[in-house]
Amino acid sequence: MKKLTFISLLILAFILLSCDSPPEDTLYSITYHGNGNTYGYPPNDPNEYTTGMEAVVLDKGTLIKTGNTFLHWNTRSDGTGSSYSSGDTITINYTNIFLYAIWVE
Repeated sequence: MKKLTFISLLILAFILLSCDSPPEDTLYSITYHGNGNTYGYPPNDPNEYTTGMEAVVLDKGTLIKTGNTFLHWNTRSDGTGSSYSSGDTITINYTNIFLYAIWVE
């Protein structure tokens, strides 16, 4: 059984390593989410980016969450990802980026 598992892992590794990465000119975007906001809209970044480009993180737009204060943006809605403040830069790396508003009471 262990031999079969090892061979399966080798085959999987070979498949993953032989996959091509997306072309360098593939376009990516940054999307902002209010993450529970009660009023307003998140900012809209209309730009398209290619891998290696840097994007400036936008402010909170018109977002409001009653009884809360906007803290920063995060790559995970629960705040456990990477955090970014308005004006920070993010380097695009073969993926679209989703940023979620993080609120504090």
